[in-house]
Amino acid sequence: MQLEKIPSDGGYGWIIVFAYALTTFIAVTPIQCFGLIFKDTFSDMALSATEGSLVINVNAAFGKILGPLIGILLKMCGFRKTAILGGVLLTAGMVLTSFSSSFIDLILFYGFVTSLGMQMSESAQRLALNAYFKERRSVAMGFGVTMSGFGPILVPQLIQFLANDYTPQEVTLIYGGICAHVLVGAALLQPVEWHLKTVPREQEQNRLLGTKVIDDRTRGRVCHKLFNNFDLDLLKDPVFVNILIGLSLATFAELNFTLLVPFILQDFGLGTDQIAIFLSTLGIADIIFRFLGPYLGSYFTKPSRVMFSYAVIILIFIRFSEYLRFLLMSVWVKAVLGLLLTRNFSVLLIIALALGLAKGVRKVYIYLVIPDYVPMEKLPSAVGMETLFNGLCMLIGGPILGVLRDVTGSYAVCIVVMNCVTISTIVLWLIEVFIVKYVKKGCD
Repeated sequence: MQLEKIPSDGGYGWIIVFAYALTTFIAVTPIQCFGLIFKDTFSDMALSATEGSLVINVNAAFGKILGPLIGILLKMCGFRKTAILGGVLLTAGMVLTSFSSSFIDLILFYGFVTSLGMQMSESAQRLALNAYFKERRSVAMGFGVTMSGFGPILVPQLIQFLANDYTPQEVTLIYGGICAHVLVGAALLQPVEWHLKTVPREQEQNRLLGTKVIDDRTRGRVCHKLFNNFDLDLLKDPVFVNILIGLSLATFAELNFTLLVPFILQDFGLGTDQIAIFLSTLGIADIIFRFLGPYLGSYFTKPSRVMFSYAVIILIFIRFSEYLRFLLMSVWVKAVLGLLLTRNFSVLLIIALALGLAKGVRKVYIYLVIPDYVPMEKLPSAVGMETLFNGLCMLIGGPILGVLRDVTGSYAVCIVVMNCVTISTIVLWLIEVFIVKYVKKGCD
């Protein structure tokens, strides 16, 4: 009987879940709260909506564009060393951002350095979690994103508390010190080989590619090394490419919507206190369904991509509904948002629960779609390609949203554009389903 070593699906893996949660709690939250910190500073610096959007989207895109190189670094150095380097860059970037006084400074320190540190830290932790779990991967990811989900709830309140006594630059410097704690999460990433268990080997077929794997003998030496290092043979699978495009479009729309929420609410006349309460309220609903997401998937017995699609469809429906209300009943909407101050949460909680359900389920399964399709040895490269596609969408689409805001004077059109982009994901995946069924029927 042949034996093989596989992840333990527990044990030290739960420490990895904690490390993932700690790192993403600290590293990802600045993206969501940057607008809350700097919304007034942008005006003081005389930055237009286009320039402000460019700063935010360069931060969201730069590290992702370098995803394939981060994938190579993960394969060469492992996730612990990569996470440590990412933590150093993240901390340095936030500290240097606190001293920024111009558009160029923000692009350089927040857009480039901080972004690279964020992506390296997040990619290393994400790879570690997927390496330590196999059968219980969705449950582990559910716990990880649930714990990290406290960031959008607590950090806006912390920022608001600090903003009462400190300038935006001083708040950023303090958060730079908090970012140093991602090094604790990095130190916890022990090599997975230390914690594998031995079981009888099972026969299983390669489930990755729908196309024939490239024969190394047919390639030249340079191409051979390029394909091996970057696993470019993944791009010969049309299903994998379609997954990449769909995830990138959905991620672009969701992240930009999240980033622009403080500015959208400011357009409606809300103050910093009200915006912080709104973000925390939405975050509470989000975190509940992050925890419930894996169990919903188990109950419906649906694959990760199907669960992700359901969540995206709900988000599309809710955003379009809210856009129509914003457009046709702006006075009523302002009254609803004003309920935050009067403690009448009845209408707001219905909206927050619906958004939270979709965002929470989406957050769990977006990180499982590719790991469920790609074998572990190719996962670093596959994740690198995913982040590259995400980064390109952010870098191209983000400034366009800023221009739309400057031209129209409102974020309403931006909401419609983001919804249309999200719909494209569902359309592309439905086309794939029909093509696969047609090809299968033809083969039969």
